[in-house]
Parts: sequence; C-alpha cells; structure tokens
Amino acid sequence: MTVIGIVGLGTMGLALAQLFASQGCEVRGFDSRRDGVAPDWQGWPGQSNFSRSSSIAECVRDVDVAVEAVAEDVDVKRPVLAEMSSYTEGIVASNTSTFMPSVLAPSVRNAERFLVTHFFNPPHLVPLVEIVPGPATATSVTGQIVDLLRGMGRHPVLLRKECPGFVANRLQAAILREALSLVDDGIASPAAIDDIVASGLAPRWAAAGPIGVADLGGLDIWEKVCAELFPALSNSAQPSAQLSALVRSGMLGAKTGHGFYAHDSELDAARFATMARIFKIGATTSGRPSSG
Repeated sequence: MTVIGIVGLGTMGLALAQLFASQGCEVRGFDSRRDGVAPDWQGWPGQSNFSRSSSIAECVRDVDVAVEAVAEDVDVKRPVLAEMSSYTEGIVASNTSTFMPSVLAPSVRNAERFLVTHFFNPPHLVPLVEIVPGPATATSVTGQIVDLLRGMGRHPVLLRKECPGFVANRLQAAILREALSLVDDGIASPAAIDDIVASGLAPRWAAAGPIGVADLGGLDIWEKVCAELFPALSNSAQPSAQLSALVRSGMLGAKTGHGFYAHDSELDAARFATMARIFKIGATTSGRPSSG
C-alpha cells in the first residue's frame, strides 16, 4: 500500500486526503490547527485509510510521498518544506499553484526528490494534475509520481520546465483578462461571454485543445486571425476594474454568495455535477495526442 503524508488540512489538503484514501492509499494528515479541522467523509470511501498525526515528523516519516498543502504563502511554505524533508526519504511534493519549484527547492533537503504536483479543486472531479519538476528534480521522481497518479485514475501532465503560473493558470488568466476586458468595454455581459465559451469554444477545446483546434481549422487561417487580432487584445497589467470593484465590496463569488453572479448551494452543486459529467465524457472519448 502506498503511504502518503499530507501537511496542511485546509480545503485542498483535506480534499487530497480524501482522494488518496479513496484510492486505497494509507494517508496521514497533519495540521497545526488542531481544533476545527476534520475531514467531511460523507459520500467518500476510504475513511479507514486516514489518520491524524500529532506532528510533521509523525506525518511524513517513512512515507512514499509527502505532500505540502499549507497556505499559499512562500514564508509559510519554506519552513514547512524544510521540516518535512528533514524527516522523510520519500518524494516531497508541493501543491502550490503559484510558486515555481526553484523558488521552494532551496528549503528542501535532497532537492532531486522535490517537485510540484498542482491539483485542481475539487480534485476528485478534476482529473488534471500539472507535474512541474524543478531544475534539480530527478527524472525517476517525476516518473514515479506520474505512474502513481495514473494508477489512481488521475490525468498527470508533465511540463518540460517550470514557469510562473505553470500552464493552466496562465491560460485561465489570459482568457479571463480578455473576457473581463470585453465586459469593462461594454461589448458583452458576463453571461453572454460565458454562454459563448460554454456553447461553442469549450466543447471544441475539450475535444482538441486550443492548438489542436487551430490545426483543424487551418494554420494559414489562424496566422491571419492572429495578425489581425493580437494588436487589439487586452494587454493590461492590472486586474479588470469590475473585478477589483467586486473584490473591494466583498462580493467574492460562491464563497460569499455573490460575485458576477448570484450563488446558492443547490445551483453550485448542479454546476459541479455538470462538470463531473463533462470530465467523465472527456476521459472516455478524448482523441487528443498524448502529452509529454
């Protein structure tokens, strides 16, 4: 049985504990916030595979993989990673979505056994995991992680080298910047833009990806489209005015009940259920080339 230690039991840490435990791994979890942090195992198999540890040392000693899932703050992550790596000879993985491995690796003993495994929320629905090696990461380590995650039914994609934001968040940020620029300029409403993506662009991208869609459409055509549109696209270095206004007013989206849209638990649950169906279809019908 694969043994996983997870340090940090917030939203993602707990979700990862549930995911690994449901896939038959022995999971140990530690969080410095001893009170008020407990897994919600409703609807999840594998509860008996999870145990709480009283220290980082107890959590990661003799594990196959030690996962850091603490707050997205480099000054928090660095000492935690240093302590984790001092107690384990296993692979050390950070679930950061922001910091490149080279930023965190100096804190880790045996940097050749350190890498980023960027899961997406909620990880039991979203199969993608970006695997981001650092400059010192051994190829055998990336191979072990890829094999482990594939065996769990996840979809690991290995990046050739690190970059800020990795790939998925860079793409999301680029699309969101243009989408919100269109909103700020009064060209379309948020609902209209999301409708255009959901009813046209997203299914095509799900089948082939943005580069694959360009290939299907004709690269000569897309060269002309890019030459015409690239100069007109937003290149703002600041967040959208409407996005910033919503944040300042405390309207943060689903977590506060209102953002660009109104939210309630029933509606949001229905959206996640739709995502689950789409991911299931995509996993069984994808004709995309293999990544690597």
